[in-house]
Amino acid sequence: MNSSRPVDEWVSRLSLPDAGAREEALEAVGEALSAEDLGLRERTAQFLLKELARPGATTQGPILALLQADWWPPPPRLAASAVQAVTEALTRMEAGAPGVKDAALVLVNVYRVEPAVLPALEVALDHAHPVVRHAVASMVGRMGQGGVPLLPKLITRLEDEEAVATAALESLGALGPLAPAVTAPALLAQARKTQGRRRHVALAALRGLLEQERRGGWPVPSLGDLEPVLLPALADPDPAVRLEAVSLLGLTGPRSPGALTALRGHLKDPNSPVAACAAVALLRSGAPPQEALSLLQGQLTLVDVPQVQGAALSALEEVEPAILVQAKGMLEKVARDTKGPVSEGVRELLTQLG
Repeated sequence: MNSSRPVDEWVSRLSLPDAGAREEALEAVGEALSAEDLGLRERTAQFLLKELARPGATTQGPILALLQADWWPPPPRLAASAVQAVTEALTRMEAGAPGVKDAALVLVNVYRVEPAVLPALEVALDHAHPVVRHAVASMVGRMGQGGVPLLPKLITRLEDEEAVATAALESLGALGPLAPAVTAPALLAQARKTQGRRRHVALAALRGLLEQERRGGWPVPSLGDLEPVLLPALADPDPAVRLEAVSLLGLTGPRSPGALTALRGHLKDPNSPVAACAAVALLRSGAPPQEALSLLQGQLTLVDVPQVQGAALSALEEVEPAILVQAKGMLEKVARDTKGPVSEGVRELLTQLG
């Protein structure tokens, strides 16, 4: 440490009104928390956890930031007290405080060294305080396979207040490929009945899940009522939502005549990435490719607007070779007629086709 003060005194100085004194204490405690001396590290963590749990403490934010940044690995014997202390600290915090994210990351780190805290985390998902539910819902998505047992409880949090529900939805999307039969119907339900950011998160998570299933050669979950959810989303004022909707229509099938008509309409979407993804979706649909190829060729050769060229190239890079072969003649022409990064990117696509 940077002076002879004992660690408990440095921890107590974190609440001093003087900003310089607090900064000095933060530096000293951080050094102790990451010291080579394991005993010093553990004593420091114990003092910090005790302070976190102390009624009336106002140092939750700085302590959680220290624990998130410098406390690794947490000793398994402190795991239970860490969950308890972090939970108690969260009850005294506002939902938008930066410390809420730090708290979630501390809980993830504690779980990684001591999975036996899983039941306590499951209980915390039902905590009376919404900030606790928010932090735990957001950390579940970082747990990997270990978070799968919490999926049923996480899905119930989708009906919680907005901040908690959004955190739960993001975690559900992160865990989606690990349990698609459970997560896909819940994501679809959210895409059907929500708007704005939650609609976008649900659709993006569904797209990520389906893309991973396709790449892995695994069966895609049955989503027979997906198209009725996607068609209204095509008219969403947010281009990010429209992009997810057209992309999903390209990944699923069979598509109805109405869906194909809607995709053709989005070849004229004012947002160039949406138009490019609509063209790719049409290529995947088996519909006559001329309109889609014409749109993509026009975008790729728009040399004065590199962002439009980039949108077309990015959309084509996601297409599997068996579908991309429809565009071979167009890509060869673009490769001859353009220069620079776009020409190089198109030539790379052509190499996939042999």
